[in-house]
Amino acid sequence: MCGILGYFTNNEISNSQLHDLNQASNYLKIRGPDYLGIKKGKKYFLVNSRLKIVSKEDLILPLFKHNCYISFSGEILNYKSLKNFLISKKYIFKTETDTETILSLYDYYGLKFLDYLQGFFAISIFDLKKNKLILAVDRIGNKNIYYNYSNKKIFFCSEQSYMFKSGFLKFEINQNKVDEHIVFGDIAGSQTLHKNILKLQPGEVLEYDFTNIELHSYYKLDKFVINYDNSKKRTNLKDSIEEIKNTITTTINTWTNNCAYKKSILLSGGIDSGLIATLLSHKTKKLTSYTAKFPSYSSNNSYNEESEISELVKDYNIEKNMINCSEEALLNGLSEIYSSFNEPSPSNSLLLNNLTMGMSKKNNQRICFTGDGADEVFGGYERHIAIANKYKNNNDNNIIAMGYNHLSANRLKKFFNKNFITPKLRLSYLDSLKNVSSVNKILLYDIKFYLPMFLRSTEQIGMRSSIEYRSPFTDHKLIEESFRLNDKFKIFKFSNKFILKKVFSAIRKKIIIK
Repeated sequence: MCGILGYFTNNEISNSQLHDLNQASNYLKIRGPDYLGIKKGKKYFLVNSRLKIVSKEDLILPLFKHNCYISFSGEILNYKSLKNFLISKKYIFKTETDTETILSLYDYYGLKFLDYLQGFFAISIFDLKKNKLILAVDRIGNKNIYYNYSNKKIFFCSEQSYMFKSGFLKFEINQNKVDEHIVFGDIAGSQTLHKNILKLQPGEVLEYDFTNIELHSYYKLDKFVINYDNSKKRTNLKDSIEEIKNTITTTINTWTNNCAYKKSILLSGGIDSGLIATLLSHKTKKLTSYTAKFPSYSSNNSYNEESEISELVKDYNIEKNMINCSEEALLNGLSEIYSSFNEPSPSNSLLLNNLTMGMSKKNNQRICFTGDGADEVFGGYERHIAIANKYKNNNDNNIIAMGYNHLSANRLKKFFNKNFITPKLRLSYLDSLKNVSSVNKILLYDIKFYLPMFLRSTEQIGMRSSIEYRSPFTDHKLIEESFRLNDKFKIFKFSNKFILKKVFSAIRKKIIIK
């Protein structure tokens, strides 16, 4: 888990630009305190900071191999099997890292190497043979690359705030997208709230040849769903439970790879984190859990999930930690959240920041699992049922696009006399989902436009405390498997995440399901 930054130009980098780039590089130390490496030439500047996760060995970064430099953030969870394949093809390795494996995989497959990666990642490769820069991010949006392309030059970074904090890029608000951000909490597509900064989309690749950029997608979940033969959908509940149980178990086994440090989990009383904790407990000697505790205004009453997790942590010998999330503690974190993000952040950020700070102070954790993604993938939100029922009566894609965001749109009208119109990008995406069921339309929309903003905030908050958050429910193979299910196995009458509850019961017969 690291930070990346780069500047590539068809002109020589000036001394003043070099000063600003060095300043921007220093911010990356927050994301990777174990090492900061810079490689620079007359027309390029590439940086990689490192938080040791896979291996505790020291490395010189950006790593060089096959006449390419790589700056990389994330985890390639299947890198050992990929490495063994490459060894069979006579490739030689000098380190025990996924970073080196990526470069050899690129050397063997070219851009097709991305098809073989499982995990979460932001990758920049400078191919000296082709004099070309390649940027790519994972399929679902766990990792990010922000960039500015102007005058045939490209500047990119793991976090957009570093890009203008350094003075290298001018700060300007993207006024045309403020209303969309107010209504949805995020902006669809590549634009951001910063006028001069764009973001790579999940499953997207950017190529730069020191003059032009070219963008294309190497993965589209909606394409998989559209092309999937509905006649092959699993309609037998018993078989579906067994298949999802096996897939989740395999996913957890994969996502526990690349761990040279102790594992932990954000544990609530829900089934998402409970299911992960149950499976993780079989993969680690001593799992540590962190759970929020909310004292109320009354000293005689408080809301917390300690009682709901007590049976689970006892049965699986999980080390329990309750993190104080009092009003005072949460308010104390406000300034840190907004000074760090330099943009509006999702509603869960304040709580997550408090939990993260509690973790880092207690046990110096580096790897923490979350249940993020389960609701979007398996239909866990109450609004999913309401929207699906409403859509059945009126096949208007705007019902799905707007969701429960009408209140914010109404406020724009009331206070600013603005009539909000759903952005075309959101509606055109839904229009493209031909012959896709209403339930799967809703879930695909959430995975594309809703889930990434929470994954972004989780990633950035974790990095500030040197914690790598892992969300196994965002594994693309597990997500694909979920779309092979009959719709009613996800949303059944008035029950959300129907099949996950069945899987949890199958894995752990004695459980209180929230």
